[in-house]
Amino acid sequence: MGRRWVESGGVRLAVYEDGPVDGVPVVLVHGYPDNASVWDGVVAELAGRFRVVRYDVRGTGESGAPGSRDGYLIERLVEDLAAVVRSVADRPVHLVAHDWGSIQAWGAVSDPDLRGLFASYTSISGPDLDHLGAWMRTADKRRVLRQLVHSWYIGAFQVPVLPELVWRVPGLRRKFHATYRDASNGVELYRANMVGRLSRPGARRTDVPVQQLALTRDPFVTPSILEAADPWCARLWRRPVAAGHWVVRDNPRLAARMVVEFVDHLGGNTASRELARAVVGERRAALGGRLALVTGAGSGIGRATAVALAAEGAEVLCVDIDFDAATRTAADVEGAAFQLDVADGASTQRLAEHVLAEHGVPDLVMANAGVAVAGSFLDTGVEDWQRVLDVNVWGVIHTLRAFLPPLVERGEGGNVVITASAAGYLPLPSLPAYGTTKAAVLMLGQCLAGELASDGIAVSTICPGFVHTNITSAARFAGTGADEENELRARATELYRRRGFGPEKVAAAVVAAVRDGRTVVPVTAEAKVGAVANRISPAATRAILRGIGRRM
Repeated sequence: MGRRWVESGGVRLAVYEDGPVDGVPVVLVHGYPDNASVWDGVVAELAGRFRVVRYDVRGTGESGAPGSRDGYLIERLVEDLAAVVRSVADRPVHLVAHDWGSIQAWGAVSDPDLRGLFASYTSISGPDLDHLGAWMRTADKRRVLRQLVHSWYIGAFQVPVLPELVWRVPGLRRKFHATYRDASNGVELYRANMVGRLSRPGARRTDVPVQQLALTRDPFVTPSILEAADPWCARLWRRPVAAGHWVVRDNPRLAARMVVEFVDHLGGNTASRELARAVVGERRAALGGRLALVTGAGSGIGRATAVALAAEGAEVLCVDIDFDAATRTAADVEGAAFQLDVADGASTQRLAEHVLAEHGVPDLVMANAGVAVAGSFLDTGVEDWQRVLDVNVWGVIHTLRAFLPPLVERGEGGNVVITASAAGYLPLPSLPAYGTTKAAVLMLGQCLAGELASDGIAVSTICPGFVHTNITSAARFAGTGADEENELRARATELYRRRGFGPEKVAAAVVAAVRDGRTVVPVTAEAKVGAVANRISPAATRAILRGIGRRM
């Protein structure tokens, strides 16, 4: 649809329109030191359905600049926004704004004279300055100090001439995708508004439905200050987004999807699970609104964890090779049951596709399914090695390869839980095959914790010691006949029963790890002591374990 011009307060604004003329209007307002081009990727995502309007804020891009600092006051910026909206739409528009665009947009949606212009407001990385000024007086001082450290540049921008000189550096402008005109003119936004607004905050309420995108990797705006809006909004949603400050440029598909979900919900569509749990002010259980998927959920640690997650409010998908067992667990947690051999990568992928289509992206994926093989290395045959590797290692890999990509792509964080074992770091001579597989997934979990941290996904690897579950009754004892194997299974089961540590205690540790974001979680006293002992003196630990192995 091209570019046109709108006059406001003696300044000519360059306005750009894309998409169908009769589409639902969406107005985009850019921040500093950007111009309207920062929205190019978002426009490409929205223009097929919406009438997308954006403009160069005064002093940037092709728009004119005011003749004095007062021309950059928020009141003048609000007048510009209102002029653009009135020139392009005969019905309320959905407003989307980023950074300084968001700051001025707050002024627009809370202005009683502009009531009826806006159907919704999505705020990205920009608080209302009046809200922020009030928040700074009442919030925890450590949080205020943390934000002040992140906002050091605001003070620097008050210094005359120096910021303009710094913006002369070409490399700096390239880093921020800025032109000198946009960057130097925009400094006046800080000089005209910051001190007065923050020192003398007013009451700025809005009845417009507001969605805040809380960018978890934003170096300038900490997510905590978005809470400043809570007392001032009649309807407020806040969604965590695993992205940096310029998400609208770096991941426009993610930003556009969240805008569309919000607009569609306000238009009458059922809210997505992610949007539904983002409502600010609603009381819910710790994991309320979360979708969890647990493999090996038919018994033992998997079943106990499914029950514990459901008790914390999660909807649980129960996966097990034994469908009847999975069904029983699902009935107890009011979830859904699925049959799967996690050693089968193709079947795991098909299950993931089905789950995504029918239930959405799981917020928590627990790769728990496992089998046990005991016996010396020389007694453990190739088939035994193959089975334990297929389930304990490849089963974890298949599960995560199927469910992690959509979790990362969703961009709203989540949790991964991997069930390893204390045998993964304690070299028991009787468990070379089992210990090898658990050491492998323990390392995998730690690698993933580093890789996925920037995506807001916490990875917890659980390392239980002796836990009384049915794994011992189904364990393979290599190098034994049927009668001897049954006897060894019975002895192991009795040993674990006398230990008296049930799977529900491991499940409690899983819930705590998810809540706190812990990476490696030894469970049971022997697992905790063993982890420390193996670090202090591996040789002594091996000697002790040789003795234990002879008595087992």
